Amino acid sequence: MFADRLTPEQHALISRYREKWQHLGLSTEQLSQQHAIDAVRAIYTVLELSEPEIVIVDSPNAAFEYIWNLLQLGSYTILGDVIINSDWSKIYSNLQSQLLARLPIALQTNLNSLFENHLANEYASLLKRQLECQWQDIFSQHLGKQARNTIKDIFSSCRQPESLIAGCSYFDFCVHIFNYHPFQDKVAILEDFVRNCGWTFFFEKIAIISNHPTKISIDSDNYLHADNAPAIAFADGYSLYADRGRIKLERTRKPMDDSEWVRLLEKINTVEIDSWEEYSLLRIIRQRVNVQPMQFLKATNSTTGEVRVYRVPLRIASAIEAVHWVNRRTNP
Repeated sequence: MFADRLTPEQHALISRYREKWQHLGLSTEQLSQQHAIDAVRAIYTVLELSEPEIVIVDSPNAAFEYIWNLLQLGSYTILGDVIINSDWSKIYSNLQSQLLARLPIALQTNLNSLFENHLANEYASLLKRQLECQWQDIFSQHLGKQARNTIKDIFSSCRQPESLIAGCSYFDFCVHIFNYHPFQDKVAILEDFVRNCGWTFFFEKIAIISNHPTKISIDSDNYLHADNAPAIAFADGYSLYADRGRIKLERTRKPMDDSEWVRLLEKINTVEIDSWEEYSLLRIIRQRVNVQPMQFLKATNSTTGEVRVYRVPLRIASAIEAVHWVNRRTNP
């Protein structure tokens, strides 16, 4: 039978577990592709689901873009159903109820407050809020009244490592300090996910893993903050500006004009997928396997030599199809 208070020795170990999980969940180390894939596969196995196609992208925003490209083409069947909270609860909530039920209520309450992590909550909340604001208008323009529910479904599919920091550090502490080792395997599955994945969108047929940010900036009071720079930044340029834990509008970046796109496409690994008259369908092939490529329609005026560049969905397979898609977008 446990007392309702920790011993001084036990209390002193809390910071070790808090620091361990904050380091894992707010990592800026770029993920290992194979480790990320293995961590996600393990979750599908525990949930007794078939192994999905796994895609790795550079940021949560890129994950939204990947999903959006599929939804524009009506490709709900490619994604499959959302893996919702009730499925995820087979790991996290069951572990919580079975493991923590062994502790006296007073001790549970005490530990819950000691493992709370405001920085992790702040990170998840601000990034989610910015993504919602940025994608709401895009979804509304094309999906109308369905937009809100669609965005809600996408977020319900998402598991954020930082949102697991407090709970998992609590579980890890209990397993080792109170010798609850029968629960160690489930904690290990969660640890592999938090360690090796960024925001991950779980669908029945596809799992989309976002890479870790390249930068997280905090001030001396442990709030997300940066002066004249992003507080959170990703490899693809997506970023979030914050002032002492409060979101700031991201500074407007000048869109790339056509000449800049042409120069970029000439420099990087671009393959012509198809051509039709003055149009070329080009794909940027990333060097890393399973990382989302990008696709563009290049239009060259045969008389003036003027070049226009349009980004198009990855599922488009021909230049003429890309032309029709661009025309629908620019002349609805």
